[in-house]
Amino acid sequence: MTAEEIQNFLQQEFPENPLIVESCENRRARLRLEVDQTHLRPGGTISGPAMMLLADTAVYAAILTTIGAVALAVTTNLNINFLRKPEPNLDLIGESWLMKVGKRL
Repeated sequence: MTAEEIQNFLQQEFPENPLIVESCENRRARLRLEVDQTHLRPGGTISGPAMMLLADTAVYAAILTTIGAVALAVTTNLNINFLRKPEPNLDLIGESWLMKVGKRL
């Protein structure tokens, strides 16, 4: 699937999803979160759930480039380490690439 096809698919299946699909190619995806007040937590930093949304959706988009439009494809495990807080006045970019694609863990 192309970036445009994945963007359209996400808008259709997950209309509340605020992410922009910037680019996709086989097993790779780059998405953008245009940060606004709804993504900030107390203290003025971007919330963990907003960052997890970006990470999970970027992986999902990379999977869609490989298997096509499968709404029920799921993430089995997602871990994140918050190494430093992102700037609240900048968009967040999520880049993903799949190391392995398969039906078994």
